[in-house]
Amino acid sequence: MTETPVSAIGSPPPLLQTRGLTRVFHSRAGLFAKQRTLTAVSQVDLDIPRGRVTGVVGESGCGKSTLARLVLRLLDASSGSVHFDGNDLAGLSSSGLRALRRRMQMVFQDPYSSIDPRYSVHEAVLEPLRIQGLALDEAAKRSKVESLMAMVGLNPVLADSYPHQLSGGQKQRVGIARALALQPEFLVLDEPTASLDVSIQAQIIALLEQLQADLGLTYLFISHDLGLVRYFCHRIVVMYLGRVVEILPDPTAAPRHPYTRALMESTFEPDPQRRRTVTLLHGEIADAFNLPAGCAYAARCPHASQRCRSERPELSQPAGADQGHSLACHHPLGS
Repeated sequence: MTETPVSAIGSPPPLLQTRGLTRVFHSRAGLFAKQRTLTAVSQVDLDIPRGRVTGVVGESGCGKSTLARLVLRLLDASSGSVHFDGNDLAGLSSSGLRALRRRMQMVFQDPYSSIDPRYSVHEAVLEPLRIQGLALDEAAKRSKVESLMAMVGLNPVLADSYPHQLSGGQKQRVGIARALALQPEFLVLDEPTASLDVSIQAQIIALLEQLQADLGLTYLFISHDLGLVRYFCHRIVVMYLGRVVEILPDPTAAPRHPYTRALMESTFEPDPQRRRTVTLLHGEIADAFNLPAGCAYAARCPHASQRCRSERPELSQPAGADQGHSLACHHPLGS
């Protein structure tokens, strides 16, 4: 078993830690095509504090959803480690991992496909208990379903309904209720509002905020919406083409990586007095199957030097940065 990483002196250990976490995918070789290799997540070191909301943000294809599945071991890592409350997930047996999964659950992005259409709401909410082998009598099952539905703001009369009879927002509430059935400590939220209308998104975020406060949950919140992440999360992790390029210790911290600054400048500001000129990014996104030797963002970065194109920057805390503010950049911006 891998030695458990040690947290910083004087600080409580994080609930979940990753070290050097990497996942590589290989394409199939064809008659006219060679096998290609894609590193979806590369050398990710991440601490997720207890009782806090850690956001992961980045463009589509940057590795956010792959990271979400790796931390729950829904995917096996190619290399690196994931420790949950001191337990090395890679070293657990199937039965040990199943038992630990009572404490860690996931809410998926698409509520339309994450619930089996053959299951009623009652059956869907109780599915985690059935998988874990937790037997309840019929009265206890009905009470459990009613309690979970009330917790997520659903009328218990919907318990006998099927997914096709529910709206998108109701389906997502069912998904959240199902994730809470085993009373977990840690939830991975993989873009839980991306497929919903804006008004419904606000309701789901308000629900997640209330649940986090009431139950003391720890969230890993995956999103491409930096504005939403800055509102909802306590810490922000920014990814670009599989690597973490910046970690902001709080949502008000000034970004120092050019990519994070570009993301923040591109968010819409509804107040006309606070709107700003958006700086357009130029250059091509690097080929994920053939990443450059240096910084993957160099081709789009106005501050890139020859060093950036030849030497990959490592994630570290630059001089003058706040505690916990890390970035991977040879030429960090001023705060």
